[in-house]
Parts: sequence; structure tokens; C-alpha cells
Amino acid sequence: MLADPSPVTCSIDFVGTAPEFRGQGAAMMILRQILENTPYEQFLIEEVADTNIPAMKLYKKLGFQEYDRKPVPLKRAEKIGINHFILLKYENRSSDR
Repeated sequence: MLADPSPVTCSIDFVGTAPEFRGQGAAMMILRQILENTPYEQFLIEEVADTNIPAMKLYKKLGFQEYDRKPVPLKRAEKIGINHFILLKYENRSSDR
């Protein structure tokens, strides 16, 4: 949930692909559909594990940019193997929106 909801901002949460469909472009197609066919100007992904390299590559390829990092407390980081949660943003620059 966005802390400061806005009619021009969309939060994308819990993107996942079934193992048998990974690497086939399914997530890319779904995200492109959202980015290109909804009225939002800004799209936020608020929590991607710094160790989730495939997701980070996908988001960067789509044009998302990192705008912040949330450190994971050391004890929890050691337990789950994640040091930061990365926050990403995509700005829709289309003039027809």
C-alpha cells in the first residue's frame, strides 16, 4: 500500500511467474500491458530483494529505476540472506496520458 496514495501513481506488488513459465517473457508481457494501458503517470515497486537478480534485470529492462533502498536489520538479513529491499520507479512520459 502506498503511504501517500495518488490518482496518478500505481503500486505494483507481488509480481511472480510460475516456474514452468520463467524465462519466456510472461512477466515482461504482463508488466508492459500495465505500463502501456493504464492511466497512471508513475509506477512504484516498493520491495524487491537485492538478491533477486532476475527481477531486477526485468524491471531495469522495462525502464524502472532505483530510487531508494531499505536496509534489512542485520539479524534478519543473516537469517533470510537479503541485505536491502530496493524501491523502483517508472515514470510514464507519454504525452497522450
